[in-house]
Amino acid sequence: MITVYEERRKGVVAETIEHTEASFATCLEIIRRMDGFTRSQVTFQHIESIIMIGGGSHEFIVTVETDTAIRNLLGLLEDEDEFVEITVGGQACEFPQKYIVSLELIESALHQLLLNTSAELYWEVIDK
Repeated sequence: MITVYEERRKGVVAETIEHTEASFATCLEIIRRMDGFTRSQVTFQHIESIIMIGGGSHEFIVTVETDTAIRNLLGLLEDEDEFVEITVGGQACEFPQKYIVSLELIESALHQLLLNTSAELYWEVIDK
């Protein structure tokens, strides 16, 4: 079962829309609506994992938290010295370039995490 918490901002006020028993197609549809302004944060709860996606439009970050580790999806550009500003949950934040991922990488990650398929992805793992 997948539960999705979609944040929609109206100025400084955030509204959280809960989608219970969401399908994989619904998950992708919600992510595609992320614009980095009024919709800049989505959280998925699946089995024992919390999957957080921030940003929108064409720049995203993905973090997965379990009981044993935190994993950050790594993008294709790994320039550690460069930072990118994106909005997550209505707050502009700077993230290292290596964490910025495309919509296509998010789709691959969700296939792996929600449907238990294999995908060649790179994760930074932080043990708890």
